[in-house]
Formats: sequence, C-alpha cells, structure tokens
Amino acid sequence: NILVTCKVTYIDAILGSSVRVPTVDGMVDLKIPPGTQPGTTLVMAKRGVPFLGKNNIRGDQLVKVQVEIPKKLTSEEKKLVEELANLTKAKTAGSR
Repeated sequence: NILVTCKVTYIDAILGSSVRVPTVDGMVDLKIPPGTQPGTTLVMAKRGVPFLGKNNIRGDQLVKVQVEIPKKLTSEEKKLVEELANLTKAKTAGSR
C-alpha cells in the first residue's frame, strides 16, 4: 500500500469536491465526499504498487485528508462564517 496526504479547503471538506492526487500511474481524480472530517483516510483500491512477480495484483493507495483552516478571513468571509455559525446554533437549539 501507498500512503499520501492531500490538502483540501474546509469548504471542499464540507461540500465535497474532486481533487487530483498522485499515484504510481500518474495523477488521478479522487472524490472527496461531503462532510469529510480532518484526518479521514480514503482508500483507492488497487491503485498502489504491484506485488513483486504478480503485476496483475496491486496494493491500495491510502489518501489521508488534511483540511486546511484559513488563518485569516476577509471581512465578507468572516461575516458569512458567522452567519453559518448562527444558523447551526439555531438548528441545534431547535432540535432539543
């Protein structure tokens, strides 16, 4: 098996996206499912290194997702994130 790390934005982790990751065979698109948590390891089956003497059998490629949290936001981005936080708080309070 091969382990690689891929960085995604917090927005891509929340909404889901597709990223290009390096493999033994070159760059490949990998789907990041919506709601992916930091540190999640996604498995790309049979994308790893071929077994010695058995080229038709391969290991897997494991992709550890690293979610990048911005250190600085524009005033508009901060306002939008605060609105999202307020919506989340209201949703949580309403379900009790």
